[in-house]
Amino acid sequence: MSVTLYKFGPTMGLPDPSPFCFKLETYLRMAGVEYVVASDKRKKAPTGKRPFIVDENGKVVADSGLIIAGLEAKNGNPVDGKLTLSERAESLAFQRMMEEHLYWALVYFRWIDPAGVKNWTPFLKDVLGMPGPIVTLVKPFAQRLVRNQLGGHGLGRHSPKTIQDLAIADIRALAHWLGQKEWGFGDQPTIFDASLSAHVGEIVSPPWDSPLAVETRKHRNLVSHFERMMTRYYPELREPQESTSGES
Repeated sequence: MSVTLYKFGPTMGLPDPSPFCFKLETYLRMAGVEYVVASDKRKKAPTGKRPFIVDENGKVVADSGLIIAGLEAKNGNPVDGKLTLSERAESLAFQRMMEEHLYWALVYFRWIDPAGVKNWTPFLKDVLGMPGPIVTLVKPFAQRLVRNQLGGHGLGRHSPKTIQDLAIADIRALAHWLGQKEWGFGDQPTIFDASLSAHVGEIVSPPWDSPLAVETRKHRNLVSHFERMMTRYYPELREPQESTSGES
């Protein structure tokens, strides 16, 4: 079985700038699903978002969570199959917190926060697959779209300080819950770990500081978890990392 993965592409030392693309590709590697990455950056999914896949039958499947759930069921639950129902509930709850709340704070600090926009802009050419002059024209429209999405979600209706504080509460909750565990559940990584490493990586890997990065680096257990996942599943992207002091 082989699938074609549509994502944005490597940047900032990560397999993708989207935590959803990052999570899905990690899952494919965890589950041993053969895949190829499509070179076409303009093909659209039914939802208009990435990631999405084209399976071996030519069927287009969108949404990282739905893709993973479908592959898990089809292949006998190779990643989360050993979790109890209670553990599955915990895993789902934490994934929802990261993907439906913390993610939007990450979006805010990339696309709306003035300091974030200045630092993020040079990477848009690679992310969007467009020439620099086109990116300059497209960026204001993209920012307007993101601002509207944040407003619709509700997080964007708050002050920057409140958005920051809400996101920091998420980060601290994750660090406290993970504690000194190597993986979220048991002695092997699960889908929770794929999501956690994707979100932590998107926060701490960009070569600039943000309020979320400053907070996350204080929690060495989160950063160490991300580094373990990268070493295990993306050895081709690993470079020696500087030691980061902090506490869990």
